[in-house]
Amino acid sequence: MVNTCTSCGAIISTGSTTCASCGAPQRRQVSGGGGGFCGSCGTALISKNAPCPSCGHVKTTFNPQPAMTVPAPHGGASGFCSSCGAALIGKSTTCMKCGYTKTKYNPMTPPQGALYKNEGTALILSIILGFLGLCGIGQIYAGQVGRGVAMIIVGIILIVVGALTYGIGFIAYLGFFIWQIFDTRRLCREYNEFVSQNGRAPW
Repeated sequence: MVNTCTSCGAIISTGSTTCASCGAPQRRQVSGGGGGFCGSCGTALISKNAPCPSCGHVKTTFNPQPAMTVPAPHGGASGFCSSCGAALIGKSTTCMKCGYTKTKYNPMTPPQGALYKNEGTALILSIILGFLGLCGIGQIYAGQVGRGVAMIIVGIILIVVGALTYGIGFIAYLGFFIWQIFDTRRLCREYNEFVSQNGRAPW
């Protein structure tokens, strides 16, 4: 980089404190990068809080290390790391060079807790209440209210048929009872998997 006199514009040698042509005192030349890097365009700054000479950006994070930027796939379209000046591939992504992360927020993180259905509770409801002739309660717990109500009606019908056929119909109810237990388990797993991926109930 050629140094020029701040008064007359004549070329002066590096480190000179006065101009050989006009005798005007000169400021000490500061090498680029000594004051960190611009958080907007990645240009080396001459001092810690100096405005960027390229884009005028003034808010920056001081880093005395020299610039060793890592090119990003999109040419830094999402900005530059305010710690080391490397181009970023995304606005809030981790810097590929130094590992600095601007934020830990992740909008895709699903909510936890209240939305999930306890598989053990669902199975207990299906087994105990199923013995009492109320198959379908587990489905209602898993959020399938219409399906659960329909299964309760079918279960009651099978019990009535079993009573009228001297117990033959109870064999059909037994098969229906066992099936609804596995169906409850399947619904709970599908429900919880959907919640973990989308952060909301599937139905």
